[in-house]
Amino acid sequence: MNTPLANPGDILVVDDTAENLRLLTSMLGDKGYEIRPVPSGRLALQAAERSVPDLVLLDITMPEMDGYEVCRQLKSRESLRDVPVIFLTALTDTADKLKAFSVGGVDYISKPFQIDEVLARVRVHIALRRAQLELAANYDRLRQLEKVRDNLVHMIIHDMRTPLAVIMGNLELLGMFLEDNFSEDVAKTLAAASAGVRRLTNMTNDLLDVSKMEEGKMSLKCEACDLTALAKDVAGGLAAMDQTRSITVEANGSVMASCDAGVVRRILQNLISNAVKHTPEGSAVRLAVQDAPNTIRVSVIDQGPGVPVESRQKIFEKFGAMEMRKHQKYHSVGLGLAFCKLAIEAHGGSIGVDANEPNGSVFWFELKK
Repeated sequence: MNTPLANPGDILVVDDTAENLRLLTSMLGDKGYEIRPVPSGRLALQAAERSVPDLVLLDITMPEMDGYEVCRQLKSRESLRDVPVIFLTALTDTADKLKAFSVGGVDYISKPFQIDEVLARVRVHIALRRAQLELAANYDRLRQLEKVRDNLVHMIIHDMRTPLAVIMGNLELLGMFLEDNFSEDVAKTLAAASAGVRRLTNMTNDLLDVSKMEEGKMSLKCEACDLTALAKDVAGGLAAMDQTRSITVEANGSVMASCDAGVVRRILQNLISNAVKHTPEGSAVRLAVQDAPNTIRVSVIDQGPGVPVESRQKIFEKFGAMEMRKHQKYHSVGLGLAFCKLAIEAHGGSIGVDANEPNGSVFWFELKK
Protein backbone atom coordinates (compact mmCIF):
# COMPACT_ATOMS: atom_id res chain seq x y z
CA MET A 1 0.00 0.00 0.00
CA ASN A 2 1.41 3.38 -1.07
CA THR A 3 1.75 6.05 1.60
CA PRO A 4 0.54 9.46 0.37
CA LEU A 5 3.13 12.22 0.24
CA ALA A 6 2.98 14.73 3.08
CA ASN A 7 3.32 17.51 0.49
CA PRO A 8 2.44 16.34 -3.03
CA GLY A 9 3.49 19.70 -4.44
CA ASP A 10 3.57 23.47 -4.18
CA ILE A 11 1.40 25.06 -6.91
CA LEU A 12 1.22 28.73 -7.82
CA VAL A 13 -2.21 29.49 -9.33
CA VAL A 14 -2.44 32.74 -11.32
CA ASP A 15 -5.84 34.01 -12.49
CA ASP A 16 -7.52 37.40 -12.37
CA THR A 17 -10.94 35.78 -11.84
CA ALA A 18 -11.67 35.24 -8.15
CA GLU A 19 -14.06 32.34 -8.79
CA ASN A 20 -11.41 30.39 -10.73
CA LEU A 21 -8.92 30.94 -7.92
CA ARG A 22 -11.38 29.69 -5.32
CA LEU A 23 -12.30 26.61 -7.40
CA LEU A 24 -8.72 25.61 -8.15
CA THR A 25 -7.58 26.26 -4.58
CA SER A 26 -10.37 24.09 -3.20
CA MET A 27 -10.02 21.34 -5.79
CA LEU A 28 -6.24 21.00 -5.53
CA GLY A 29 -6.09 21.71 -1.81
CA ASP A 30 -8.39 18.74 -1.17
CA LYS A 31 -5.75 16.52 -2.80
CA GLY A 32 -3.07 17.73 -0.42
CA TYR A 33 -1.35 20.25 -2.69
CA GLU A 34 -0.09 23.48 -1.17
CA ILE A 35 -1.82 26.22 -3.16
CA ARG A 36 -0.73 29.83 -3.49
CA PRO A 37 -3.42 31.79 -5.39
CA VAL A 38 -2.51 35.20 -6.86
CA PRO A 39 -4.69 37.48 -9.03
CA SER A 40 -2.03 39.08 -11.28
CA GLY A 41 1.18 38.43 -13.17
CA ARG A 42 3.18 40.92 -11.13
CA LEU A 43 2.21 39.23 -7.86
CA ALA A 44 2.90 35.84 -9.42
CA LEU A 45 6.50 36.78 -10.22
CA GLN A 46 7.03 38.11 -6.71
CA ALA A 47 5.54 34.98 -5.13
CA ALA A 48 7.63 32.67 -7.34
CA GLU A 49 10.84 34.48 -6.44
CA ARG A 50 10.09 34.31 -2.72
CA SER A 51 9.57 30.57 -2.88
CA VAL A 52 10.08 28.49 -6.03
CA PRO A 53 6.92 26.46 -6.77
CA ASP A 54 6.78 22.94 -8.18
CA LEU A 55 4.26 24.04 -10.82
CA VAL A 56 2.51 27.17 -12.13
CA LEU A 57 -1.10 27.17 -13.36
CA LEU A 58 -1.29 30.33 -15.42
CA ASP A 59 -4.20 32.20 -17.01
CA ILE A 60 -3.39 33.98 -20.28
CA THR A 61 -5.91 36.81 -20.51
CA MET A 62 -5.13 39.14 -17.60
CA PRO A 63 -4.85 42.94 -17.32
CA GLU A 64 -1.49 44.75 -17.03
CA MET A 65 0.57 41.63 -17.81
CA ASP A 66 -0.81 38.65 -19.77
CA GLY A 67 0.16 35.06 -19.15
CA TYR A 68 2.57 34.95 -22.09
CA GLU A 69 4.65 37.77 -20.61
CA VAL A 70 4.54 36.22 -17.13
CA CYS A 71 5.85 32.96 -18.57
CA ARG A 72 8.60 34.77 -20.51
CA GLN A 73 9.78 36.49 -17.35
CA LEU A 74 9.67 33.26 -15.35
CA LYS A 75 11.82 31.52 -17.96
CA SER A 76 14.29 34.43 -18.04
CA ARG A 77 15.18 33.96 -14.36
CA GLU A 78 17.78 31.35 -13.49
CA SER A 79 16.00 30.03 -10.39
CA LEU A 80 12.61 29.74 -12.14
CA ARG A 81 13.34 28.71 -15.72
CA ASP A 82 12.85 24.99 -15.08
CA VAL A 83 9.52 25.35 -13.23
CA PRO A 84 6.77 23.82 -15.43
CA VAL A 85 3.98 26.17 -16.53
CA ILE A 86 0.52 24.93 -17.52
CA PHE A 87 -1.66 27.50 -19.25
CA LEU A 88 -5.35 27.67 -18.28
CA THR A 89 -7.37 29.76 -20.72
CA ALA A 90 -10.51 30.12 -22.80
CA LEU A 91 -8.42 30.86 -25.91
CA THR A 92 -8.66 27.88 -28.22
CA ASP A 93 -7.07 28.95 -31.50
CA THR A 94 -4.08 26.91 -32.64
CA ALA A 95 -2.00 30.09 -32.82
CA ASP A 96 -2.69 30.78 -29.14
CA LYS A 97 -1.61 27.28 -28.18
CA LEU A 98 1.55 27.50 -30.27
CA LYS A 99 2.42 30.83 -28.66
CA ALA A 100 1.93 29.29 -25.21
CA PHE A 101 4.45 26.56 -26.01
CA SER A 102 6.87 28.99 -27.69
CA VAL A 103 7.21 31.09 -24.51
CA GLY A 104 7.99 28.02 -22.39
CA GLY A 105 4.69 26.40 -21.40
CA VAL A 106 4.68 22.62 -21.00
CA ASP A 107 0.91 22.06 -21.29
CA TYR A 108 -2.37 23.79 -22.15
CA ILE A 109 -5.81 23.27 -20.58
CA SER A 110 -8.88 24.93 -22.07
CA LYS A 111 -11.58 26.65 -20.00
CA PRO A 112 -14.07 25.65 -18.82
CA PHE A 113 -11.80 22.92 -17.48
CA GLN A 114 -12.67 19.47 -16.21
CA ILE A 115 -11.52 18.78 -12.65
CA ASP A 116 -10.21 15.28 -13.44
CA GLU A 117 -8.22 16.59 -16.40
CA VAL A 118 -6.60 19.31 -14.31
CA LEU A 119 -5.72 16.85 -11.55
CA ALA A 120 -4.25 14.35 -14.00
CA ARG A 121 -2.05 16.91 -15.74
CA VAL A 122 -0.94 18.50 -12.49
CA ARG A 123 0.02 15.10 -11.13
CA VAL A 124 2.04 14.19 -14.23
CA HIS A 125 3.96 17.46 -14.46
CA ILE A 126 4.79 17.60 -10.76
CA ALA A 127 6.05 14.01 -10.97
CA LEU A 128 8.21 14.97 -13.95
CA ARG A 129 9.50 18.05 -12.14
CA ARG A 130 10.47 16.07 -9.06
CA ALA A 131 12.12 13.39 -11.18
CA GLN A 132 14.08 16.15 -12.91
CA LEU A 133 15.18 17.61 -9.57
CA GLU A 134 16.16 14.17 -8.27
CA LEU A 135 18.14 13.49 -11.44
CA ALA A 136 19.94 16.83 -11.09
CA ALA A 137 20.72 16.10 -7.43
CA ASN A 138 22.05 12.63 -8.32
CA TYR A 139 24.16 14.16 -11.08
CA ASP A 140 25.64 16.67 -8.64
CA ARG A 141 26.43 13.86 -6.20
CA LEU A 142 28.10 11.86 -8.98
CA ARG A 143 30.16 14.88 -9.99
CA GLN A 144 31.29 15.31 -6.39
CA LEU A 145 32.22 11.62 -6.18
CA GLU A 146 34.07 11.86 -9.49
CA LYS A 147 35.96 14.88 -8.20
CA VAL A 148 36.95 13.01 -5.03
CA ARG A 149 38.03 10.02 -7.13
CA ASP A 150 40.03 12.20 -9.53
CA ASN A 151 41.75 13.98 -6.65
CA LEU A 152 42.69 10.62 -5.13
CA VAL A 153 43.97 9.31 -8.46
CA HIS A 154 45.99 12.48 -9.03
CA MET A 155 47.54 12.20 -5.59
CA ILE A 156 48.51 8.57 -6.27
CA ILE A 157 49.86 9.43 -9.73
CA HIS A 158 51.95 12.28 -8.36
CA ASP A 159 53.34 9.97 -5.70
CA MET A 160 54.12 7.32 -8.35
CA ARG A 161 56.23 9.63 -10.49
CA THR A 162 59.13 9.81 -8.03
CA PRO A 163 59.64 6.03 -7.60
CA LEU A 164 59.21 5.57 -11.36
CA ALA A 165 61.98 8.10 -11.97
CA VAL A 166 64.18 6.29 -9.43
CA ILE A 167 63.56 2.92 -11.09
CA MET A 168 64.30 4.35 -14.54
CA GLY A 169 67.47 6.04 -13.33
CA ASN A 170 68.74 2.86 -11.69
CA LEU A 171 68.00 0.78 -14.78
CA GLU A 172 69.99 3.23 -16.90
CA LEU A 173 72.89 3.17 -14.42
CA LEU A 174 72.82 -0.62 -14.37
CA GLY A 175 72.99 -0.65 -18.15
CA MET A 176 75.95 1.74 -18.14
CA PHE A 177 77.97 -0.08 -15.46
CA LEU A 178 77.42 -3.60 -16.73
CA GLU A 179 77.16 -2.97 -20.46
CA ASP A 180 80.09 -5.22 -21.40
CA ASN A 181 79.11 -8.06 -19.03
CA PHE A 182 75.48 -8.62 -20.09
CA SER A 183 74.34 -11.83 -21.64
CA GLU A 184 71.81 -11.47 -24.45
CA ASP A 185 68.97 -12.66 -22.20
CA VAL A 186 69.84 -10.18 -19.45
CA ALA A 187 70.08 -7.36 -21.99
CA LYS A 188 66.61 -8.21 -23.31
CA THR A 189 65.21 -8.37 -19.79
CA LEU A 190 66.71 -4.98 -18.92
CA ALA A 191 65.39 -3.46 -22.15
CA ALA A 192 61.90 -4.84 -21.45
CA ALA A 193 61.99 -3.44 -17.90
CA SER A 194 63.06 -0.02 -19.18
CA ALA A 195 60.35 -0.03 -21.83
CA GLY A 196 57.75 -0.97 -19.22
CA VAL A 197 58.80 1.90 -16.94
CA ARG A 198 58.67 4.34 -19.87
CA ARG A 199 55.16 3.20 -20.79
CA LEU A 200 53.98 3.54 -17.22
CA THR A 201 55.55 7.00 -16.96
CA ASN A 202 53.86 8.07 -20.19
CA MET A 203 50.51 6.79 -18.92
CA THR A 204 50.82 8.77 -15.69
CA ASN A 205 51.74 11.90 -17.65
CA ASP A 206 48.78 11.40 -19.99
CA LEU A 207 46.37 11.05 -17.08
CA LEU A 208 47.58 14.23 -15.42
CA ASP A 209 47.62 16.16 -18.69
CA VAL A 210 44.11 15.03 -19.69
CA SER A 211 42.83 16.37 -16.38
CA LYS A 212 44.71 19.65 -16.85
CA MET A 213 43.27 20.02 -20.35
CA GLU A 214 39.74 19.33 -19.14
CA GLU A 215 40.08 21.92 -16.38
CA GLY A 216 41.71 24.48 -18.68
CA LYS A 217 44.83 24.54 -16.52
CA MET A 218 47.30 23.52 -19.23
CA SER A 219 48.30 26.65 -21.13
CA LEU A 220 49.83 26.41 -24.60
CA LYS A 221 53.02 28.23 -25.59
CA CYS A 222 52.56 28.63 -29.32
CA GLU A 223 55.42 29.71 -31.56
CA ALA A 224 56.72 28.97 -35.04
CA CYS A 225 57.61 25.29 -35.38
CA ASP A 226 58.87 23.15 -38.28
CA LEU A 227 56.56 20.13 -38.14
CA THR A 228 58.68 18.19 -40.62
CA ALA A 229 61.77 18.48 -38.43
CA LEU A 230 59.73 17.70 -35.31
CA ALA A 231 58.17 14.60 -36.91
CA LYS A 232 61.60 13.33 -38.05
CA ASP A 233 63.06 13.87 -34.57
CA VAL A 234 60.22 11.96 -32.85
CA ALA A 235 60.24 9.20 -35.46
CA GLY A 236 64.02 8.79 -35.15
CA GLY A 237 63.86 8.50 -31.38
CA LEU A 238 61.11 5.85 -31.45
CA ALA A 239 62.77 3.94 -34.31
CA ALA A 240 65.95 3.67 -32.25
CA MET A 241 64.03 1.96 -29.46
CA ASP A 242 62.24 -0.48 -31.80
CA GLN A 243 64.23 -1.63 -34.82
CA THR A 244 61.73 -4.32 -35.84
CA ARG A 245 59.57 -1.81 -37.73
CA SER A 246 60.62 1.01 -40.00
CA ILE A 247 59.32 4.51 -39.23
CA THR A 248 59.63 7.00 -42.08
CA VAL A 249 58.59 10.62 -42.63
CA GLU A 250 57.26 11.90 -45.96
CA ALA A 251 57.29 15.68 -46.52
CA ASN A 252 58.25 18.24 -49.13
CA GLY A 253 60.68 20.31 -47.11
CA SER A 254 59.95 22.38 -44.02
CA VAL A 255 56.32 22.85 -43.01
CA MET A 256 55.89 25.68 -40.52
CA ALA A 257 53.02 25.97 -38.03
CA SER A 258 52.28 28.05 -34.96
CA CYS A 259 51.89 25.57 -32.11
CA ASP A 260 53.21 24.40 -28.77
CA ALA A 261 56.11 22.24 -29.95
CA GLY A 262 56.33 20.30 -26.67
CA VAL A 263 52.63 19.38 -26.76
CA VAL A 264 52.72 18.45 -30.46
CA ARG A 265 55.77 16.28 -29.74
CA ARG A 266 53.69 14.40 -27.14
CA ILE A 267 50.89 14.01 -29.67
CA LEU A 268 53.26 12.56 -32.26
CA GLN A 269 54.82 10.23 -29.69
CA ASN A 270 51.37 8.92 -28.74
CA LEU A 271 50.20 8.42 -32.31
CA ILE A 272 53.44 6.80 -33.52
CA SER A 273 53.69 4.55 -30.44
CA ASN A 274 50.10 3.47 -30.98
CA ALA A 275 50.82 2.75 -34.65
CA VAL A 276 53.92 0.72 -33.77
CA LYS A 277 51.92 -1.29 -31.26
CA HIS A 278 49.41 -2.31 -33.94
CA THR A 279 51.83 -2.80 -36.82
CA PRO A 280 53.28 -6.32 -37.25
CA GLU A 281 57.05 -6.75 -36.96
CA GLY A 282 58.80 -6.17 -40.27
CA SER A 283 56.10 -3.75 -41.45
CA ALA A 284 56.30 -0.01 -41.83
CA VAL A 285 54.82 3.01 -40.06
CA ARG A 286 54.71 6.13 -42.24
CA LEU A 287 54.29 9.78 -41.29
CA ALA A 288 53.08 12.27 -43.88
CA VAL A 289 53.31 16.03 -43.32
CA GLN A 290 51.19 17.89 -45.87
CA ASP A 291 51.05 21.64 -46.37
CA ALA A 292 47.57 22.72 -47.54
CA PRO A 293 46.41 26.31 -48.27
CA ASN A 294 44.85 26.93 -44.85
CA THR A 295 45.87 23.95 -42.73
CA ILE A 296 48.69 21.54 -42.10
CA ARG A 297 47.79 17.87 -41.97
CA VAL A 298 49.96 15.28 -40.24
CA SER A 299 49.09 11.61 -40.81
CA VAL A 300 50.42 8.51 -39.06
CA ILE A 301 49.80 5.46 -41.23
CA ASP A 302 50.07 1.92 -39.89
CA GLN A 303 49.51 -1.59 -41.27
CA GLY A 304 47.61 -3.00 -38.30
CA PRO A 305 44.10 -4.48 -38.11
CA GLY A 306 42.42 -1.07 -38.40
CA VAL A 307 39.83 0.62 -36.21
CA PRO A 308 36.19 -0.47 -36.56
CA VAL A 309 33.96 2.29 -37.95
CA GLU A 310 31.78 2.30 -34.81
CA SER A 311 34.86 2.84 -32.62
CA ARG A 312 36.48 5.75 -34.46
CA GLN A 313 34.95 8.39 -32.23
CA LYS A 314 35.01 6.49 -28.95
CA ILE A 315 38.75 5.81 -28.94
CA PHE A 316 39.38 9.55 -28.52
CA GLU A 317 37.07 9.79 -25.50
CA LYS A 318 38.38 9.68 -21.94
CA PHE A 319 36.63 6.39 -21.14
CA GLY A 320 36.11 5.24 -24.72
CA ALA A 321 39.38 3.32 -24.84
CA MET A 322 38.29 1.37 -21.76
CA GLU A 323 35.03 0.37 -23.45
CA MET A 324 36.82 -0.65 -26.66
CA ARG A 325 39.28 -2.74 -24.69
CA LYS A 326 36.45 -4.38 -22.72
CA HIS A 327 34.74 -5.46 -25.95
CA GLN A 328 38.09 -6.32 -27.58
CA LYS A 329 37.37 -3.99 -30.49
CA TYR A 330 40.53 -1.88 -30.30
CA HIS A 331 43.32 -1.61 -27.76
CA SER A 332 44.78 1.87 -27.49
CA VAL A 333 47.58 2.98 -25.21
CA GLY A 334 46.12 4.40 -21.98
CA LEU A 335 44.66 7.89 -22.23
CA GLY A 336 47.01 8.93 -25.00
CA LEU A 337 44.34 9.42 -27.66
CA ALA A 338 42.13 11.37 -25.27
CA PHE A 339 45.09 13.65 -24.56
CA CYS A 340 45.76 14.05 -28.30
CA LYS A 341 42.17 15.09 -28.98
CA LEU A 342 42.06 17.64 -26.17
CA ALA A 343 45.47 19.03 -27.12
CA ILE A 344 44.67 19.39 -30.82
CA GLU A 345 41.31 21.01 -30.06
CA ALA A 346 43.06 23.42 -27.68
CA HIS A 347 45.14 24.46 -30.71
CA GLY A 348 41.90 25.04 -32.66
CA GLY A 349 42.54 21.99 -34.84
CA SER A 350 40.87 18.64 -35.45
CA ILE A 351 41.86 14.98 -35.18
CA GLY A 352 40.47 11.69 -36.44
CA VAL A 353 41.16 8.26 -37.87
CA ASP A 354 40.41 6.74 -41.28
CA ALA A 355 40.92 3.34 -42.83
CA ASN A 356 44.19 2.59 -44.64
CA GLU A 357 43.33 0.29 -47.50
CA PRO A 358 43.82 -2.62 -47.80
CA ASN A 359 44.55 -2.76 -44.08
CA GLY A 360 45.59 -0.55 -41.23
CA SER A 361 44.66 2.92 -40.01
CA VAL A 362 45.47 6.54 -40.76
CA PHE A 363 45.50 8.68 -37.62
CA TRP A 364 45.60 12.33 -38.62
CA PHE A 365 45.43 15.79 -37.14
CA GLU A 366 45.15 19.21 -38.70
CA LEU A 367 46.45 22.52 -37.41
CA LYS A 368 45.62 25.97 -38.70
CA LYS A 369 48.49 27.99 -40.12
